[in-house]
Amino acid sequence: MIGYLIVRGGMHQEAYAKALSDLSGVDVTKLLPVPEIESDNYPDARNFMNQGFHRILYRFSPEDYKEIGQIWNGISAIDGTQREVQDGPPEGGEVPDLNPAPPLFAPGVNAEDIAEIAKRL
Repeated sequence: MIGYLIVRGGMHQEAYAKALSDLSGVDVTKLLPVPEIESDNYPDARNFMNQGFHRILYRFSPEDYKEIGQIWNGISAIDGTQREVQDGPPEGGEVPDLNPAPPLFAPGVNAEDIAEIAKRL
């Protein structure tokens, strides 16, 4: 999971920088100190890099962000491969249908709590 998050975080960093550069005409890498965090330096991230997760921007709703391809296009600054926009979420594992967990750290308020608060006020 951490490897995937590292790769996707790098992709989002590149997407924001590219959007700012395209919209403003300013080379963001010269304007701001952008850290160079190379995802493929992390063994757990390499598999996700090899699958291309660093160059794909997912559009979860075909009705929203229709023009995103005008920004997320061209060659990836990460490795020189072609960027792409995909409709829908990436394939993943089954999402389990779990029973709700009871509140463990935020118990509900009861009548005695309300009475105590009212007494203090």
